[in-house]
Amino acid sequence: MDFGLRRITNTTLLDHDGLIKKGNFLISKEGEYSISNGDEDVIETIDGSNRLVTRSLQNWHTHMAMILNRSMGEGLPLEEWLQKSIWPVEKKLTREFVEIGTKAAAAELISTGTTFACDMYFHPDIVGKVISATGLRAIVCGPITDFPFTSDEQDSGNALKQVKSLISQGSSTPERVEYGIGNHSVYACSEETLCTASEISKQTGCKLSIHTSETRQEVADCHATTGMYPIEYLDSIDYFTEGTICAHCGWVTKKEMRLL
Repeated sequence: MDFGLRRITNTTLLDHDGLIKKGNFLISKEGEYSISNGDEDVIETIDGSNRLVTRSLQNWHTHMAMILNRSMGEGLPLEEWLQKSIWPVEKKLTREFVEIGTKAAAAELISTGTTFACDMYFHPDIVGKVISATGLRAIVCGPITDFPFTSDEQDSGNALKQVKSLISQGSSTPERVEYGIGNHSVYACSEETLCTASEISKQTGCKLSIHTSETRQEVADCHATTGMYPIEYLDSIDYFTEGTICAHCGWVTKKEMRLL
């Protein structure tokens, strides 16, 4: 694809400040825009009368390869869905499955104007390689749990070593793709595992991503076990590092919002 200067005519543009502008615009290969006078040297003129020109979208929590699980167990409550539909499939998960699924998900992201994803799924080396080849940007988080979901998944200690190695090596396109740590949740990771992941993040600067307060049951179980809600608990063990991604947060208190 040629990434030269393009002119888009008769269009609506939503700029970085959220202001709506109408007219003819030039779009550079870097994504910057300017008003078009109509006489510039461009590689293409696009009729934008039925289009909206805006920044690309970002998805900060994905399990890209799970596009192949779409509609599987649809409508089931979370725990039942996991136990009956997802985990049995993931017990047989292969690197080929992850590669094919990530490619399919990348194509779907591009088709919707989404150019960034923060992914958390198995075989992060494969995920990173696929995304690097697509032109997308991503943070690829290797999943960490204290019990294996897949037949070849390692325990948390070895999984953390593997992810740390990926972080040290970096991706083939470091300007677009980086590796991080994806702690599954407070119920799937011990305090020791969470603290070890946090320490690696502090040492390397990598991002942490974790499912947090996704369901009422998760919140209730955490409070019953620790006397604290999930965000409070994570804060109490000094888990958070700069830019930690807390996915879901559907059941958080005002105090937890302030902590975040």
